[in-house]
Amino acid sequence: AYLMGCVGAWSLHPNQIAIAKRVFSPKADEVAWAKRVVEAMPDGSGAVMIDGKMQDDATWKQCKVVLNLAQLIASRDAEYKALYGF
Repeated sequence: AYLMGCVGAWSLHPNQIAIAKRVFSPKADEVAWAKRVVEAMPDGSGAVMIDGKMQDDATWKQCKVVLNLAQLIASRDAEYKALYGF
């Protein structure tokens, strides 16, 4: 859901919270990839090769969004903090 631009949902019952967390949170491998790209291009300019594929500023911008969301989630949830490695 978050890949389509959705960032949250209303919950009518506590049982829905776990589902919402799962569908609106980036997966650990997506966060790991985002970290690799941002670390390889700290200022977001230019282009780099990662695993034999060119990554440029457009990729960096997408990765920065994923990383920022993951950091926000991790700051509020210890389980995700450990999962994301923050």
